[in-house]
Amino acid sequence: MDSEFDASSPVDGRADGQGEDLGGSHGAGGGDAGFWNALSDNDRALAMENGWQGVDNVLDSYRSLRQELSGTVSVPDGNASEEEQAAFYEQVSSSWTPKDGYRFKMPEALPENFPYDQAFAREAGGWFQEAGLHPEAAQKLHDRWVGKMAEQFAAHEEASREGALRQADAVEAAHRALVKEYGEPESDGYQNVVARADRALSGLKAAGVDLSDWFAGKGALRAADDSGLQQVADPTAVKLLAFIHDRAFAEDGLSGLNEGTGGDNPFDTDNPNLKRQSELLESNPARARQLIVSAGRDPRLFRL
Repeated sequence: MDSEFDASSPVDGRADGQGEDLGGSHGAGGGDAGFWNALSDNDRALAMENGWQGVDNVLDSYRSLRQELSGTVSVPDGNASEEEQAAFYEQVSSSWTPKDGYRFKMPEALPENFPYDQAFAREAGGWFQEAGLHPEAAQKLHDRWVGKMAEQFAAHEEASREGALRQADAVEAAHRALVKEYGEPESDGYQNVVARADRALSGLKAAGVDLSDWFAGKGALRAADDSGLQQVADPTAVKLLAFIHDRAFAEDGLSGLNEGTGGDNPFDTDNPNLKRQSELLESNPARARQLIVSAGRDPRLFRL
């Protein structure tokens, strides 16, 4: 009953004298011997790692951890509703969604003269902001959209170039065909057939039969160039119109088709219109020349 504590014996009571030095190395400067004595090896290592000297240290550390975790967001588990999941995403995404909008970088290797739509980019940025997209995700979507638009733009440009080349080839082929049959574009023969075709279109339109769009869609006639000459893409259509002119507007052709339609040639010798001649010679010499040739007269007489 009067036994005394032997300071030389090991704390854990083992007889081999290999007990822990609680006040030195493991205690990091001292600590509660009872606290250390109650810990397992793993818990003792954890206490040493965190610098815990006793229960008070553990409680202080716990309080600090709770304070840090009070501002964190809990990830919904598998049983969370769609509303809970949406609320979680909204709360999380608010930390990275830019309040003043996204600042997109342009992708590299865009086609020359690519029409980047700034207004649509801003509108799409608003959609991304509403969806709470991370800036990197928004940039990736932006790049995919711009890349798709660039592909379509390049395809359209290529199609336009090919269409222009085909049209140029058709014009050149028609030019050679008409030149072979009627002479050079400056010749009376060439000018005469084009003028007759043009007059047939005008006369038919005045009579209520407008075929202008139909022929234009087939590339039959095009607008006059800088020199006043019309480019013809389909010689057959031109000759067809000239044939219609000869049958419908010639003196021995169909009667009444162009009566009162304003389609009379002011340069006709049988029914000249001097006022209209003067207007055409001043405002549209190329058209005046065509009408003069169509009337079978020499443009040089009118100083053309």
